[in-house]
Amino acid sequence: MSTLAAPPQSARTADQARRLLVGRDAPFSPEEGAAAIRALADQGDADALSALATMRAAGAWTEHSWPEAMDTLQLAAELGSVEARSELLVLSPDRELSARVRSGALRDAGRWRALKDSIDLQAWVVPPVPVQVCDSPRVWTVEQFATPELCEWLVARGRERFKPALMRDATTGVAAALDSRTCSDFVFDVLDGGIVLLLLRIKISNATSIPVPHMEPPQIFHYAIGEEIKPHHDFLFDGETAYGPDRSYTGDRLATFLMYLNDGYEGGDLEFPLGDFRYKGQIGDGIFFASQRDKKPDPNSLHGAGPVTRGEKFILSQWIHNQPFAA
Repeated sequence: MSTLAAPPQSARTADQARRLLVGRDAPFSPEEGAAAIRALADQGDADALSALATMRAAGAWTEHSWPEAMDTLQLAAELGSVEARSELLVLSPDRELSARVRSGALRDAGRWRALKDSIDLQAWVVPPVPVQVCDSPRVWTVEQFATPELCEWLVARGRERFKPALMRDATTGVAAALDSRTCSDFVFDVLDGGIVLLLLRIKISNATSIPVPHMEPPQIFHYAIGEEIKPHHDFLFDGETAYGPDRSYTGDRLATFLMYLNDGYEGGDLEFPLGDFRYKGQIGDGIFFASQRDKKPDPNSLHGAGPVTRGEKFILSQWIHNQPFAA
């Protein structure tokens, strides 16, 4: 690794640097945060190396390189990063190797390299073939889209971080709590999901045939008993009022991809009342639907999630736009 200056006084730890990078409980200073992560990684900080691995995989504030990203993730794991180790374990298709490492039966110094070497990135992002299950609205299922281990990993990322879900008004830019949406959510930032979520989004892109840059930040919805989202549309743009940070964005949600992160609960079915279609997946199953038809909002894409009657429900939501997302 190249020699870098010491990290800024405001970011002496990897956690402080990450907060600067995304503006979470800290000033939004991405260049300073990225420089601090690189400097700390250069000093052998395991958590900074784990963050740098994600940055390299994303090509964010550094050169894009999947080989370097995976090598950096391996090094972070070897130096003790819990996050990097968990990512290698969930990414590896070698379930026997992963189980031996998890249980402590394999303590060989080369176990993290073995896990990394078992990962075929090209194979990882190939989805099952989508099956169209409804024409109006247009709905497809992609069952067994992800492993239970990956789903459990995603849920763990959101634990203790869920907040009441808000509905954003595109014309005013204001997000507010509504009686029609009683669940909670957690929105991932660029580092929260690590390399795992970067790859998962590529896999979603391959399933939907819509590029990753068209995607909003992904999020997890959590439904406790009695919580629901009443029927609504996902499209936002009214055709006239631009929105976004500088009020110039005119894109709109083209599709919604949902992935079930657990099962064992009752209720909570996904319902399309105007299409007379409902669905409830098992852990790892995906479903996606179009919010537009013929480049216009599709009123039949009205949908909701019924109340959970037993247990709790976790679902990953990925909204996808008709142009690169910039709002």
